[in-house]
Amino acid sequence: MIESIVEGGFSILVTFDLPALFVLFALKGAIIGKPLPTSLFLPGYLVATSPSRETIWLSIVVASIGYVFGQLLIYQLASRHGTDAIRSIPRVSITDAQLSKTNRLFRQYSGAGIVVTNLVPYLGSFVMIPAGIARYPLERAAFYAFGSTLLNYVLIVWLVFESVELLSGV
Repeated sequence: MIESIVEGGFSILVTFDLPALFVLFALKGAIIGKPLPTSLFLPGYLVATSPSRETIWLSIVVASIGYVFGQLLIYQLASRHGTDAIRSIPRVSITDAQLSKTNRLFRQYSGAGIVVTNLVPYLGSFVMIPAGIARYPLERAAFYAFGSTLLNYVLIVWLVFESVELLSGV
C-alpha cells in the first residue's frame, strides 16, 4: 500500500512539479495527508529531477509554505470550532494520546513547542490544534511553524544529497 502511495506521489510530483509539491505538503500539514511520506517525497523528487541549486531552494520553500498553509488551516479550524471539527475531517484520525501530548507540549512551551513538534515526524500539525484553541497569536504560530519547517526540510534535503554524493563517490 505505501509503495503505491509513494509511486503515485512521485508520478504526480514529476508531472506537475511545484504546484503538486505545494498541494502535497499542504495536505500533509492539514493532517489529511499524514500517511504521505513527505520526508521521502521532497528529496526523492529533487534527486529524480536533478534541478539547479535555485530550483532546490525554491522547492524547499514551496514545500515549507505548503506545509505551513495546511497547519494554519488546522489552527483556524481548531480556533473556530474545536477538536471535534478536526476529528470530523475525512481521513483524519487523531488519538487522545496525540492530543494530550501536543496539549502538554504547547502549554509548557507555546511557540517553542511549535518549533520542536515541526522537527519531530508526525507531531507537527497536531500542536496547531491547542495553539488554535488557545488563540495563540496567528502571526507567531505562522512564524514558528515556517521557520522550523524550513529548517527541517533543508536538513532532510541536505542529508539526502550528502548521502547520494558520498555513495556515488563524487
